[in-house]
Order: sequence, then structure tokens, then C-alpha cells
Amino acid sequence: MKRNTLCLLPRAVRAVAAIGCSLLPAFMNAQLDRTKPPVAGPAPEVHLGDHVTTELPNGMHLIVVEDHKLPLVSVQVRFDVPPIVQHVRAGYIDMVGELIMAGTITRAKADIDKAIDALGADLSATNDGVYGSALKRNLGPLMDLVQDVVQNPTFPAEELEKTRTRFRSSVQQRNEDPESLAEVIGRKVTFGRMHPYGEMMTLRTIAAIDRAAIAAYHRYFFRPEKAYLVFVGDITEKEARDLAKKHFGKWRPAPALMTTDEHGNVDVEGLGVIRPLQRPVTAGGSRRVFMVDRPGAAQSVIRVSFPLSLLPKDLRAQGSQVMNTILGGGIFNARLMQNLREKRGFTYGAYSSLDVDRFNSSFTASVSVRTEVTDSAVAEIMKELERMRSEPVTREELELAKKSMMGSFGRSLENSRTVARFALNTELNELAPDHYRTYLTRLESITAQQVQDAGAAFLYPDQATILVVGDMDRVAEGLVQFTMGANSPVVRLDEEGEPWQEQITPVRDRTAQQVIDAYITAIGGRDAIARIKHLKVEHNIAMSGGSLTNTRWSSGDQYRSVVKNDGALEEETIFDGQRVQFTTPEVVGELTDAAYELTRLEALPVPEVAYGELLDKMLLVGSTPVRGRTTYKVVLMTLSGTSFADYFDAETGLKVQRTRTELHDERTFDITTEYSDLRPIKGVLFPFTITERGGPSGKVERTITSVEMDKAMPAAFFATNIPEPPETPNLPEPGTPVEDE
Repeated sequence: MKRNTLCLLPRAVRAVAAIGCSLLPAFMNAQLDRTKPPVAGPAPEVHLGDHVTTELPNGMHLIVVEDHKLPLVSVQVRFDVPPIVQHVRAGYIDMVGELIMAGTITRAKADIDKAIDALGADLSATNDGVYGSALKRNLGPLMDLVQDVVQNPTFPAEELEKTRTRFRSSVQQRNEDPESLAEVIGRKVTFGRMHPYGEMMTLRTIAAIDRAAIAAYHRYFFRPEKAYLVFVGDITEKEARDLAKKHFGKWRPAPALMTTDEHGNVDVEGLGVIRPLQRPVTAGGSRRVFMVDRPGAAQSVIRVSFPLSLLPKDLRAQGSQVMNTILGGGIFNARLMQNLREKRGFTYGAYSSLDVDRFNSSFTASVSVRTEVTDSAVAEIMKELERMRSEPVTREELELAKKSMMGSFGRSLENSRTVARFALNTELNELAPDHYRTYLTRLESITAQQVQDAGAAFLYPDQATILVVGDMDRVAEGLVQFTMGANSPVVRLDEEGEPWQEQITPVRDRTAQQVIDAYITAIGGRDAIARIKHLKVEHNIAMSGGSLTNTRWSSGDQYRSVVKNDGALEEETIFDGQRVQFTTPEVVGELTDAAYELTRLEALPVPEVAYGELLDKMLLVGSTPVRGRTTYKVVLMTLSGTSFADYFDAETGLKVQRTRTELHDERTFDITTEYSDLRPIKGVLFPFTITERGGPSGKVERTITSVEMDKAMPAAFFATNIPEPPETPNLPEPGTPVEDE
């Protein structure tokens, strides 16, 4: 038997002073210096009395915390269950908590509910146990119910289906709520999809849950040797021990059916292989940016997070919580709140949390902001994380955080469930016996240097995971600056947190050529296009770094494009009908292969009329939604193997989008080009605005500023001057003797 001391309520320090009337004038004349804050008194001691820990013969742990002020007793049965991977049935562990009170061998759900009401008691369940409370005189009947639901649940099939329906509804509601979506997907990208904390319940996993798995989980994990029975309230140690022996002393369930292979993997009948968390994941690699698209969203939900290896018993844990409180842990004066709300007006609230967990800890900063300031908000969050690592906090910040935490601690002790949790935490987290008794004293002693040290040790802005749920078209370009990975700058995810894939519906009533033909008809027809022999178009190119001008001359079998920056040449491309010359201020060279083929298409005023002739393949892969419209997706491939996809509105026939993938500086970019503002030129519709997103330059908008028709340019205008490759010297055949000079 172990006897530890916990603290239930702060014990006020009371002093009684007899003050004579003769001293009143002195007090009345005393002057207060209001420029200095009052000196803080010593941290109040908290005293709860003894909590006693014993063990029943079957291995069940008994914890008793006596508090005889009120005739109430709470009881908790908690099973020490490690986090395990649920895989294709993600969500079944949550169903255990939902169904454990849904019926037993001797009681139906209605009988359990009726008995609880008759006692005026509370009884609830989670996936790792049950919690109840009642007046002391009703504790015996309550323990009958606790014993029954813990030891004898039947998990009725009809109740399972009701729970399945509720879970489906919950997932559907979650998918409509950006905050909820960010919460679950945020955990997935933080911990990983195969981590117990990163798994995500979906409609598909809910459908796969069966009663066998739920019953097997209960049979394997809900066992006396894994259990803690905790009494708190108006009960003595002996009374608690008698109740424990009566209701749980003879509980010796049959072992679960399982096998262990040569690698130590445990396979449980009904569950399969048990995959517990082997070691905590930690922040590592490069900063990544993920996004879930919510077209038209007025706000973006932002989560910046990373996993940590920080145990509750770590001496730095309390200082880390002080650090988090100053950064964004729920007080109005926290740095994130003051920066993003008060200083910049981005949001109503910005917060951070530090979840210290014995299996795997994590940090998260979260905020919802107006769409147009998404990238600015992310930048400020990263700035505050770095500032917390590199700069000491002020004395005012430190004292305010401590006072807030002291108040929260004191208020929490008013709840008997908190007292039970403290007792359990002491055992499960291997805390010092006086951990909670000395909590306030240790909190008071934390210094600004310790807070900064905690920031340096547990904040990783350069290795963070950034998740944004919002309008991708409007914010993705601004988020590219934050990624440090070598892959696509912003990884798009679907509502299940998986890499986004287009929803393709097969189309069998037309071919790719028919889709192209419908487009040609929609913009004016082949005859009208054929009448355009020569076309000169000037564009303004707007991008984040400034603007450029681009002039293009197209004449069917010849082409020239000149890009200038404030009058100075940036690049020039010339196609003379045979070869393509590419010129920049630094280099002159020839374009071949895919670059040649794409330039050859650009030489045509309307390239689509020659797709069948100049491309190797055209494939209609199906229909897919684009910005709320049904489109036909046609994949096009050049003779050299480069591919891109054009999207055509199924109703109007017009091209609305192109997608392609390019590699720049060893980074992959998924580039989307949108076509809008169509206007007629000599009877043919041309897009006057072309917007490109996702490339290395971010958002690039090309706008037609002038058009000139049917003015032929002299042949010399399209002449190339491609340097000939150096001649290869004639080398002797291998084995030929070489004469000395």
C-alpha cells in the first residue's frame, strides 16, 4: 500500500490583527506608490490529504482520495490502454465508449438508464473506462451498475447500427465545418497517417467497423491487471477496499485468443495484429504546407503544428506550459492574440496549445483569418514562434502567465474528477508523489530564462507542418514562400486528409477529337480561324515581382515572342519554320524536343486546330468538376512524351483550364492556367485574361492590351541565328598507333 499526498483546495493564509483606533491616522496618511506593482506573496500551499494506492490480488489498482465535506462519492474505472493503430476500421475504439453502456448480459440499455435515473446518479463511459458519481447512500447500487457495464457488455448489434449512423452524421457535419476539418486533418499531417494520433475516421472506415472488433478490444484491453479503480469523496480507505473486493476482487476474465509471431507481433482474434506506438514521432525534415480547398471561403483556418517528445515527468514540462501560455495559451495578453487580433486585426482570436502526453506530445498554433490575409497571418505566427525561441519574455508577461495558471489550477481542484485525474496521473505518468502539492511553488519559481530555454527546446518553426483550410485559388500562391520541401510547394489534400485526386467520371458518348471540335465551333469555327493569317498580340504580365510586357507574332508556320522588363530584353523566342532559337541576356541557344513542339503550337493563332496533326496522343479521360462546372478533361501528349491536360466546359464547349507539371531547380510545380474574359477578334473568341497559378513565380496574370491583324512581317523578322555546335575533332580509331612528333 502506498500513501501519497495530493491537494484539493488552496488553503488560505489568514491573519487576524487587532488594530487600535490610535493607528487609524497613520493608515489614512500612508501613501501608495501606484507606479510599482504590489510584491507577490508566497505561493499558497494546497493540501488534499492522503491518497492511498493498493492492489487487488487480480492486479487491479485501487486509489482512494478521502474528502468528507459532502456526502458524495465519485468512482472511476480507468484502463491503461496504449494508443494503437486502427487502420481500415478507424473509429472502432471510439465506439467502445459509445456502446459499453448499451447493454449487458443482464440489463438492456433502457434498464441501465432507468437505474441511473432512479439513483440520481451520473454514469458515463469513454473508450478507456467509465466514470460515475452518486450520494454516498447510493454508492452500493451504483457500483452494481459499474461492475456490470465494465465486465459484461454485450455490444448489441442494433445499438451498433444506431451508433454507426450517428458517426456517419458526425463525419458529414465535420466535412462541412472548416474548423473541425482542420482539427482532424491537422493531427493527420502532424503525426502521420499510420500513427494512432493521426488516424482519421471516415465514412469508409465506419462502414468497416464490426461488432467482433469492438468485443475483441474490450476482451483484450479491459482487464483487471490494466485497470485503476479510483474513489474520491466521502469514503474511507476500508470502505473503498471492501467495495473493490466485492465488485472486482473475483474478476478474472478469460484471456483473449491471440498468437505471437517470431518478431513479437501480437495477433488478436477479432482485431488482427496489434500495432502499438513504438516510439514518439518528433519534428523533423523541412517545413511543409498542406491545403484543403474550400472554394469561395471568406476565411482561412490555419494550423501550425509539430510533434514533440516531451514527457509529463520531464522537469521542463511546467516551464514549457508557461512558455505556451505567454505565446497563445488562452490569455488575452498572449503574444499571438496581441499580434494577430489587437495589432493587425486579422482575427477575433489566435491561440496555441502544448499537449504534453506520455506517449507523444505536440504543439499547435491555430487561428481563423480573413482569406486575403492568410499568408500574412502565417508569417506572423512563424515570427512569434521564432521570437519566443530567441528573445527573453518580459517580467510582466511572465507574472501574468503564472497568475493565470495558478487560477486555473485552483479552479480545477473544485471538480472531483480533476482530483481523480491527478491521482491517476501521478501513477500513470510516474510523477513525484508531491507533484501536485508543490505545483504552485514550482510554478512561482520559473524564470524568464527557463521560458526561453523551453521555446528553444520545443518550438520548431523551420520544421513545422502548416495546414490551411480555405480558398486555394486565392491563397495558395502566398503560401509557397513558407515551404522548405523539395516536392510540390503546397500539397493539396482532400477531406480525408489524403493527397487530392480529381473526381473523374467516365465519358463514353464522345471522343477527345469531338471535344476539341466542339471547342473550335464554340470560339467561331474553322473557317473563321483560317481567315486569321497573321496576328500580333501585346500582353501585360503581372506577377509578385513586378510586371513585364510580352509581344507575340503568330503566322502559322513562323512565330516570335519578345518579353521585356521596362524596355530591357528578358527573353526572346523565334521559330523560323524549322528551328527554335531562345535568347536571354546571358545565353543564345536552340530549343528542341518538347520545348520545340510546344513552340510550334504557339505559332498558330489557335493551336487547337492542329492538335491532331502536331501531337502524338489525345485522350478524353472523363468529366470532372472545375469551379462548380462540369468539364471534359483531355490529356494531350507531345511526340517527345511531355503531357498536359486541357479542360473544356461540358455545356459551352469553351476551354476553361490547363494543368501541367514542371520541374524547376529540382522542385516539382503543379501549374494551373485559367482562361477568362473571352472577346471576339475577327469572329474568333480569344481569352483576354490568362491566369497561371502554382508555378515558381507564384500567380502570373497575362492580359491582352492590344491586337493587330493581318500584317505580314518580312521573312528576316523570323530569321534565327543559332550558333552551330563546335566541330568534333577527328580522333584516330581505337588501337591506332600514335606517332611521336
